[in-house]
Amino acid sequence: MKKLFFNQTLTMGIFLFLVLFSVKIFAEDVSPITITQLERPIIRYEVIVPDVGEFVTLKCDFHMHTVFSDGRVWPDLRVVEAWVTGLDAIAITDHIENDKRRPFLSGDDNSSYELAKGAAERYGIILIRGGEITREQPYGHYNALFLKDVNLVDNEDPFTAIENAVKQGAFIQWNHPDWNSATRNHFEFQKKLLDKGYLHGVEISNGADWYPHVIDWALENNLTMMGNSDLHGLIMGEFHLDKFQRPMTLVFAKEKTEQGIREALDNKRTVVWIADLINGREEWVSKLFLSCVHFGKIQITNPEKKEGQIRLENVSDIPWSLKLMGPVAQGTYRLEPRSSMLVRTRGQGNAKVVVTNAWVKTGTNLQMEINLE
Repeated sequence: MKKLFFNQTLTMGIFLFLVLFSVKIFAEDVSPITITQLERPIIRYEVIVPDVGEFVTLKCDFHMHTVFSDGRVWPDLRVVEAWVTGLDAIAITDHIENDKRRPFLSGDDNSSYELAKGAAERYGIILIRGGEITREQPYGHYNALFLKDVNLVDNEDPFTAIENAVKQGAFIQWNHPDWNSATRNHFEFQKKLLDKGYLHGVEISNGADWYPHVIDWALENNLTMMGNSDLHGLIMGEFHLDKFQRPMTLVFAKEKTEQGIREALDNKRTVVWIADLINGREEWVSKLFLSCVHFGKIQITNPEKKEGQIRLENVSDIPWSLKLMGPVAQGTYRLEPRSSMLVRTRGQGNAKVVVTNAWVKTGTNLQMEINLE
């Protein structure tokens, strides 16, 4: 009897052990296995542009949209895109007088800024509050940057709307200026803004569009030159980022802050970078070029023929197209981002350089004379 009881107890114990062991094995078998190789972290691709003298070079985009106007992305995604593509600062500029807002969205003209602010703090992106004042020709579109309250800008009259923004201390930028033959030199509304001191900057580029004729107009009217993406969809769907950097305004600021950017814009320390083209005032384009491209001294390789070579080094992500016009060196070269090359020389002295992808006036490239001795 005792033996039977012992056998039954042992059998029950073994059974319970097997049940518990099976449950454990079963649970382990169905737990998920994470394929870590499939996951992709959010990676920032740094855009290397050196500082210029005492100024820090900030990579900025002052024109983009979200679902709170006619864009197709949520505001915080604009911050992530900016961080991934190497920017330092952005302004989200949804259309202010926008009645096209989706019926399922609540909020107001400040909502896109408020919703992006947390992401900007996490990623270290300077986020500037702004909005776009939008009218048909002959008025045009204008970004109001550094606003305190976007809701207070809107007015049926475009001049009053811009005036409302200026009263908040806004920086006013004329977007994608209409420069066709029918409107050129007939900018009565813009002249009115200029007379009142209400126009501060103008886009030399917008998205994939480049406006070389606007360079002279910006110089004549003492305006800050700007270049922006005007994003509406995903940035990966609007630009060939595998071939080019995104359009941007290079700002030479005293400090990496919103106030530093504003001070630089007010003092016109900007250069516009779109695709492989550099645009701006000669002072800042030349300083940027010399910060990016380093010319070595002549190394003599054949004393009898006075032949030698110089080393050109590009320490930036900007490609530079150079035409050397003698007397020491001649030829046409493309200095790729973060690359070096050796150029043959004859004799001693300076080299005359034309930077054929850098524009300091309409139809005029940057020209410099470089001392190679």
